[in-house]
Amino acid sequence: MRLVPVVMIWILMGLFACSSSTSDPKDTGNSDTSNDVAKTDSTSDAADTQPDTAQCATGVDWECLNNDSMLRTCEGGMWITVNCYLEDGKFCEDGKCVAPWEYGNPQWGTCSDEEGGTMESLAEKAASYDELVPRLHLHPKLKFVAGVTLAGEEAECPEGEEGPCSTLDVPLDEATYEDVVSWSSGENDGLWSSHYLASQAFRYAVTGSQEALENIRVLMEGEVIRMEITGVPGNFTRQYAPPDVAGIGCPTDLTRYIPDVEKDDNQWVKIGDSGCAQVVDGDTMEWVTTEHCSLDKYAGWCFLDNVSQDEYAGHMFALPLVAKLVDDPEIREMATSLLEQVGVHLMEHQLTVVDWDGRNTEHGWLFPTSMANTPGFLAVLSMSFVASAAVESNNEELLSYYNDCLMQRSGELDCFDWPTMNVQLPFRDYLQFLSEYIGNEGCRSNWNNFSMLFSAWYILLQYEFDPTVRAVLQSKLDTELMRADQSKALIVQKNPWFNFMWAATKKLGPDSDGPALQAVEDGICTLKQFPAQKSPRARNTAEQYEPYCEGRLGHDLSEHPIAMNDVCLSTFQWWANPYRLGQCARNDRVFIVPGDYLLAYWMGRYYGFIKEEM
Repeated sequence: MRLVPVVMIWILMGLFACSSSTSDPKDTGNSDTSNDVAKTDSTSDAADTQPDTAQCATGVDWECLNNDSMLRTCEGGMWITVNCYLEDGKFCEDGKCVAPWEYGNPQWGTCSDEEGGTMESLAEKAASYDELVPRLHLHPKLKFVAGVTLAGEEAECPEGEEGPCSTLDVPLDEATYEDVVSWSSGENDGLWSSHYLASQAFRYAVTGSQEALENIRVLMEGEVIRMEITGVPGNFTRQYAPPDVAGIGCPTDLTRYIPDVEKDDNQWVKIGDSGCAQVVDGDTMEWVTTEHCSLDKYAGWCFLDNVSQDEYAGHMFALPLVAKLVDDPEIREMATSLLEQVGVHLMEHQLTVVDWDGRNTEHGWLFPTSMANTPGFLAVLSMSFVASAAVESNNEELLSYYNDCLMQRSGELDCFDWPTMNVQLPFRDYLQFLSEYIGNEGCRSNWNNFSMLFSAWYILLQYEFDPTVRAVLQSKLDTELMRADQSKALIVQKNPWFNFMWAATKKLGPDSDGPALQAVEDGICTLKQFPAQKSPRARNTAEQYEPYCEGRLGHDLSEHPIAMNDVCLSTFQWWANPYRLGQCARNDRVFIVPGDYLLAYWMGRYYGFIKEEM
């Protein structure tokens, strides 16, 4: 994460604070529209379906009204009116309310002429990866997925292939987590594991797979651990290690446990036999037992503190999807409880994340004027996190907090003590201060931010159906991110995760430019190129592609996105900068979690973008 240059933003905000709202002049700020987050403040569910006084016309069974947002059906000689739009943004078509991505019966492309695809079909790759992950990457004691290294030895490479090459002591199709030599655990474990969790939620929703359900159950137990071990409701850890899993463990370097004075480094915390958090005194290099206790359940474990927005972007992407898509009562209760704890934590700490030691985490600032990012970026994350937590937990206080404080639906109300704020604004008004494309042609942009922002935006659009607010959200997502006036706009990158999220939430209907047909097909083409085995491969894009500009960290970028066939494989491919040039080596003993492929594939299947036979 970066502290962005925001001087001009603050100048604009100062001018904006002295003027009236720039939103639709017909909008008074007091929405009376029934929707998931505003329902308790205005109309009820019963208002969505109403009988008319008029009798049905002879021979007419149904009709669509108001730009296909309303459905009238003839029942017992009387019209019954249903507001399709308030049911997850649906449209009236053929006598029923249909999902927006199904409206007009779009014919999604199949990328049939992709020449760089693998021999395996999309479904075959998904089946192989779905079988592999719980066998190799998901240890039942760890309860999160991670990349692994297996035992093996160097070997001669097949003819024409670049080394170094290795053989495995246990063949990949037989290896399990018991054969793992080391786990690639890191400070973003929760982020990457959450994306695999989301993939299994979509998979379960599509297939009802009991294997997917069991994967979800194990991963959700890990989500509970990730919050419980910090001893602070609503606060996740970055990373944790139990004491009895081979190939992973707590650091032995005592300096890793010295609390950081500035709170800008991530340090480890050990849980002692007493159930209290322990750290190391930097002067004496002796263990010190803190007063942060009641963690007996995790005695002997350790965790990494100073959780970031990135981690929360993963958790708050997966947990709402689990709550929405998984019908198992126990699993749903875990998801809604975690969401509620996050929402309450943010509400009680004015949209900041407070760590186990009572200090704000370095990258846990979410209120729009904190200068932790652009106001628009932070507003979207705040709205998304709080809305999903409020709705799924049905916590009345959180619902009011979202509607009255963040969205100002009950009129102007100052709920926050933000020293850089001139006036309390509805959070949607901060969307005019996004500015996520940085530098000439966007070369210095932060692709971490694109991923965090897009995933939060997608989740927010699962809950916000106020017509005025939703129109702003859809418009800004389209023009500021997806189809921005930039040579490196997200639409040109053929990122299936971005493309599918956009296709499922973009403005559709009679007054739109229609479904995202090309974006979906581009995403499918990328998935066809995705390798059937996710192991590091030799690539040198620095030689294959011409340097075009310099990225934010000083690395060279290409002019156009690097093809999926040519990229160095990363932990989660859709999160990476697709223009970054570099070199990577082959390693036949290392296997990376294919959560990226599975998330895009099962999301595509859920929305009907990808057919089962593809």
